[in-house]
Amino acid sequence: MSTKFNRNLYLLLGGQLVSQLGDKFYALALAYWVLQTTKSSAMMGILLFFSMAPSVLVGFVSGSFVDRFNRKTILIVSDIFRGIVISAVAVIFYIGTLNLGIIITAEILLSISSAFFNPAVSAVIPQIVDKDNIARANAKSQLIGGLTLILGPALGGSSVAYLGYGFAFIVNALSFMASAVFEIFLNIDSDQRELVRREKLKENIGSGFKYIFNKKKILIIIFIVAIIHFFVGSIQVVIPVFANSAGGNGAVNQGYIQMLFGIGVVLTALILNIAKINDKEDKIMFRGIFAIGILFILFSILGLSGISSKLPLFLAFSSFSSAIIVISTCYQVILQKNVEKHISGRVFAIVGSVGNFSLPLAYLVFGFILGTFNVFQVLLFCGICAILACIVLYCLFNNKKSEEPEALENFY
Repeated sequence: MSTKFNRNLYLLLGGQLVSQLGDKFYALALAYWVLQTTKSSAMMGILLFFSMAPSVLVGFVSGSFVDRFNRKTILIVSDIFRGIVISAVAVIFYIGTLNLGIIITAEILLSISSAFFNPAVSAVIPQIVDKDNIARANAKSQLIGGLTLILGPALGGSSVAYLGYGFAFIVNALSFMASAVFEIFLNIDSDQRELVRREKLKENIGSGFKYIFNKKKILIIIFIVAIIHFFVGSIQVVIPVFANSAGGNGAVNQGYIQMLFGIGVVLTALILNIAKINDKEDKIMFRGIFAIGILFILFSILGLSGISSKLPLFLAFSSFSSAIIVISTCYQVILQKNVEKHISGRVFAIVGSVGNFSLPLAYLVFGFILGTFNVFQVLLFCGICAILACIVLYCLFNNKKSEEPEALENFY
């Protein structure tokens, strides 16, 4: 595992690049197809629910399978399965029988598959990267996400406009198949399975929860994941409201904001890839949470002051992406460094389920709140809550009394 070139890592990242880029094509094409077909934005909410709810439920048990079976196989099978699902959508579209019921069924299947794929990726990274390079590996993964966030919508929009929905569906299907090819060449050890196979599946699932509840710092990180996803959801709800109220063309404003978000992700990921954050992940993570609170407050003050220029507001808004990437990278690294390999699949699956639950909850809560309160008042309240949560969680995280007994280091 060379620090200069890690073949396994770049195979994994290559697969992420093509599949995430294909995802952007599919998501954009699907959104426009649903709106054009149903003439209802409410249907997008229903679709979003079915794209996340199954992964929330399945995620609480999928980690047991990630720990019991070969993680490389799980990655390959998940990608091939998703490729088949999207291929079926494309074929049905071309024969003219695609409907909302089929789309919802496809979203449910894709969501279930993601509940296995995502924790497997997080659990695999410590198996293919030296401990000192885990932070940079996660930063590279975030960089891939940022690049696809910038390139995907632009390329996807052009493909839908000039080549149609079917072409975008085919691109996504092929991207999953290409990702599976990258994963076939991964060289991953399967040592983590030996301890797990001694347990019955029911005991295996329960031990994941027992492990988390006995590891106080991991439990705190799960609270952080919930809070951050909740605030991410709030931002996604606020963006279109703010874009429409900022003057000019709302769609253009929203495009600028999303572009700046992507640029923020890329720049932050590049910095994290260069910076040395080993053994500082917890402090940097809490600074990121505090920064989100400050950014919320700054943004609300700028808005409430009646500032006429949109640029400061756009920049303040886009800075959220940098803080979010810092936090997500740090908590991933902390978990990957401190959770034993044989149980990491269960931990990451539970973390993912908590995050996936918090996101739609935020959509629901903030969608209701913004119908009553001004967007800047809401963000001011969020900023104060974020800072208070940061202080409380930091104190709990660094409380010596909350540290685990030494016996838990040898959990099994």
